[in-house]
Amino acid sequence: MLNVVLIANPETRRVELFQQALTRAGLPAAELVPYEELLAGRCFLDEWDTPHLWFRFDAPERNFAVDRAFIAAGAEVHDTGQHQRIGAIAAYQLPADKGRILYPRQWYLGWRQRLREWARQIHGNVFSHPEDIIMMFDKIQCQRILANHSIPTPHSLTHHLSILSYEHLREQMDAQDCQRVFVKLAHGSSASGVVAYERRNHLERAITTVERVVEQGELRFYNSRKIRQYSDPYEIADIINFLLNESAQVEAWMPKARLEGREFDARVVVIGGKARQVVLRVGNSPMTNLHLGNDRREVSALPKALSSEYWQKMLYTCEQAAACFPHSFYCGIDLLIAPNLRDHYILELNAFGDLLQGITWQGWDTYTTEIAMLLEQI
Repeated sequence: MLNVVLIANPETRRVELFQQALTRAGLPAAELVPYEELLAGRCFLDEWDTPHLWFRFDAPERNFAVDRAFIAAGAEVHDTGQHQRIGAIAAYQLPADKGRILYPRQWYLGWRQRLREWARQIHGNVFSHPEDIIMMFDKIQCQRILANHSIPTPHSLTHHLSILSYEHLREQMDAQDCQRVFVKLAHGSSASGVVAYERRNHLERAITTVERVVEQGELRFYNSRKIRQYSDPYEIADIINFLLNESAQVEAWMPKARLEGREFDARVVVIGGKARQVVLRVGNSPMTNLHLGNDRREVSALPKALSSEYWQKMLYTCEQAAACFPHSFYCGIDLLIAPNLRDHYILELNAFGDLLQGITWQGWDTYTTEIAMLLEQI
C-alpha cells in the first residue's frame, strides 16, 4: 500500500486535487504536513518511517507567513551577490504588501537551506528529490544543465558570465549581436520578475509583469497580472538593475509559432519519463502564462502544418530535458515551437509545473496520472 506524506500549504488547490487522485486510486489520503509547521520546528520529517512511504513536496505558494520564514532562513546563508538583504527577525516582521517582490534571492537561499535540511530527515522515497527542486528553482543553473546535455535552449547571455547591470546588459547585447532578450528573475515563478526587452536604433521597450512604483521616495517593484510597457530608459534601468541584483537569467527572445493569429507555446508535463498532459498557451503578450489572461487550447488545436513526426521529436526533447533531473518523477516543461514548426527550444523547467486543471491524458488529470504511473513502477 502506497503511503504519502504531502508537504504543502493546506489552503492551495493542489492539495485538494492530489488527495482526490489518491482517493480515485483506492489509496489512503496523504498525511498533510504544512510548511508552516515544519519551518516553525513543530514537526520533523524523520517522525515518519513506515513501509512504502513516499514524500511529496509541493509548491510553497499563497502563504505570506511561509514566505517570511524562508526569507528569514535565507538570512543565515552566506552569499556574495548584490541582492537586498534583511535580518531574520526583521523578515518575520515584514508587513503584508500584496504582489510586492520581496527579497527573492534571500527567499531562494532560505528555501534551498531548508530543503537540504529536510532531505536529510527523510526515511523513504520522494516524488522529486529536494536537490532537483533546488536546481529547477534556479533558472540560470537549470538552463546551463540543459545546455550541457545538448538540449536545445534559447541562446543564454549569462551562460559564461554574470550580467551585473542595465549598462552591462546593453554592452553584452551589442557584443553578442542580440537586439531582443528576456530578463527573468532566476528564482521567480508564475512570470514574476520577467521582462521582454528590446532595443531598435536609439529606442528601447520593456514589456513586463513588473510594476515599478515610487511612494514617498521609495522605489518598489510589484508582480502584476497586468502586462506593462516601459519606454523611459531610466524606468527600464530601475527594473532591470533590480532583477539583475537579485540574480536573473538573460536569454535571447525567440520568435514563436502562431495559432489563431497569436503566438503560442506549450506546457508539457513529463511523468515517469514520459510526456503526458499538454496545454497550449496562446499569448496576448510575450508572456504566455495562463493566469495573465492568455487562452488555453487542447493539444488537438496544434497547427495542422506541424507534422506528427516533428511533434513527437518535440515531446522526446521534453523527455530528455526531464531526464537531466533523474530524481524527479514529474515536472512541467515550457516548450517553444519556432515559426517554421520544426525547430524548438526548452524555455524552462518547473518542479511544480503539474497543475493543469481540465487538461487530461487518456481521461486522467496530471495527479491521477502520477499516481497510476508510480504504482506501475514500484
